[in-house]
Amino acid sequence: MIATLVAVWRFLKTPLGHALFFASGLMIIGALVYQGGVSSGVDREKAAEVKRVAVATREAARVAKASAAISSQAQQALNAALNRNVALTYQLQQKVPTYVTSQADRRCIIPAGYVRLRNAAGAGVDPVPAGAGGSVDADSGLVLSELARNDVSNAAAFHTAVAEVTAWRDWYVAQAALWTKTTRAPEPAP
Repeated sequence: MIATLVAVWRFLKTPLGHALFFASGLMIIGALVYQGGVSSGVDREKAAEVKRVAVATREAARVAKASAAISSQAQQALNAALNRNVALTYQLQQKVPTYVTSQADRRCIIPAGYVRLRNAAGAGVDPVPAGAGGSVDADSGLVLSELARNDVSNAAAFHTAVAEVTAWRDWYVAQAALWTKTTRAPEPAP
């Protein structure tokens, strides 16, 4: 072992040994400097990522809050429209006897053909043809006041559907505007 150390020492005293020793020292210093720079760069990037995540988290929370507010407004508008529809339907149902009197019920014959056509339209199908010997002009037995009550109920269902579609469309437009305003393409990776 001592002989090996003596041989290395003699080699290092030669010009080639000096050059190798100097080059080795430079390589070690360069590696340490490089490692320090990489470590420093990694630490800086980790700190920057923590900041980016914090900003993104705050922005996501802000957008989620704005989105929830849009949904809440849409639900409140829909509830108000549905409540108005229920109240109006109740009022109209109460007024049927005023506007369609029992005298009008007695004078008006609702034909079977009309009832079949109306039922088909409500179901979204082609009307069933009259049976053999059945006239489309025959009395259906339906009185005008019942038809009026049914019309009020159908109108209420229609207005409920319109209110829901309107609320959905308004919600969608507001959410799309929020998305467009707050969402952007991701930043390229460093």
